[in-house]
Formats: sequence, structure tokens, C-alpha cells
Amino acid sequence: MGANVTLTATVTPATATGTVTFNNGNTSLGTGTLSSGMATLTTSFSAAGTFSLTASYSGDANDSSSTSSALSITVTGGTSSAMTLTASSLSPALGAGINLTASVSPSSAAGIVTFYNGTNSLGTQPLRSGTALLSTAIWASGSQSITATYSGNASYAASTSSGISVDVGSPGSTQPSVSLSAPSSGVNAGEPVVLTATVSPAAATGQITFYDGTTALGTAMLRAGTATLSTEFSAADSHLLTAQYSGDPNFAIGRSAALTLTVN
Repeated sequence: MGANVTLTATVTPATATGTVTFNNGNTSLGTGTLSSGMATLTTSFSAAGTFSLTASYSGDANDSSSTSSALSITVTGGTSSAMTLTASSLSPALGAGINLTASVSPSSAAGIVTFYNGTNSLGTQPLRSGTALLSTAIWASGSQSITATYSGNASYAASTSSGISVDVGSPGSTQPSVSLSAPSSGVNAGEPVVLTATVSPAAATGQITFYDGTTALGTAMLRAGTATLSTEFSAADSHLLTAQYSGDPNFAIGRSAALTLTVN
């Protein structure tokens, strides 16, 4: 509440000229002039709450006027909050269950807490009497920095815990076989594609991370040696896909051979 927020509107085509008016409900927050298809406005909110924002383009000689879909934002209150984070174990085995407990002060604070391993979200939980509990497993070995972030609400400001270091055990030494399969033809841009990773032996547990080059597409848990991910590709192109297995206490980390997927 009271902090500056920069709103950005994008108009297609980028050659469009004119202005964009930013609105909070029926109230104008101000206008911005388009440049290369973008207009920005820096503003602030004097009251806490949830607001519905839209951006309206004025149009020009070549392009008709238009209005964006509504964007909901939550402005938190001015009362500060503080958060602490604890873990049920600071040295769990790879993939073993671990309980993370976040405590927010004052305990009357409501909202949600998101737990992170580095920048990767482990999950979210609602606060109950100032406490949020997440039961999870960590599939990355070595020292991991775990934090928790409180969302804030109309009365209390958001806050983030200090990081705690969790030393996760190393994977086993037995090398598994990892393979990746995808549709061989008929893949079109914008349509769902199911990727399937298979790890042998099927007794292996853990998770698979699917990659397009060096970009992670998502993760899925192994079940009976198989993990699947439904994804899509927005443009026609050739994609080099791989699947990486996390390892578990018995099996080592493994990666599939690269698979080339052509998207029409």
C-alpha cells in the first residue's frame, strides 16, 4: 500500500499509435503513450484491497480501439508482518518426506504462504492461526536454500522468511536407463503434446524434468517407471528434447538421449 507500481499495456500490431488509459474499475488511473506497441504508467494505491484493472487503447487511423481483459491485483495492508521457517529435518535423504512449517507474526494474519527451494516453488498452503505446513520431498541433492513467502492481505504486509539450509542426501550409485518418447508425426503448434519418459528398472522412484534444449518444460513424478508431461509449442520449429531423472537413494541421476520433435 502506497508503493509505486508500474503497469504495462501491449498493443498488437506494434505499429499502432495513440494512447492507453489505465483504469481501476471505472476510475481512470492515468494514460500512457504507445511506443513500439507498449505503454506504461507508474501509479500507487492508497488503500488495501483487491482491484480489477484494465487498459483501454484509443485507436488510430489504421487500428481500432480495444480494451484488455481485467487483471486482478491485491494491495496489502500497511501493518508489517514477520515470518520464521523451520524444517522437520535439516539432512533428509534424497526424496524423503520433509515437513516445512512457516509461522507468521502476528498470528491473526491471514493469507497464503508459498514455499521455495531457491527460485522453484515447492507448493502453497493457507495460514491457520498464523501457521502454514507443507509436507513435501526434495529431489535435488546437496545443500538447498529453503524459504517461505507470505502473500499479505488487506491488513498485513507481505513478508519473506530467512533461508534455511537443508543438506539433502546424494543419489545412489546404480545407473538407470532413461528413454524419452513423443508423437512421431502430426504435431501442430499450439496443440497439446504428451511426452513420456521411461526409467528402467521400474523400481526407480523420483521425478523427471523434461527439457527443450536448456529450457525446462516441467516436471512429473515417476510411477512404475514412467512419467508423462502434457505441454505445447507455440510456434512451428524443430525442438531438441531430453528427460532428466532426479535419482533416488538407490539409483543415480540419469538423462535420456536427445529426441528431435518437429512442430508444424
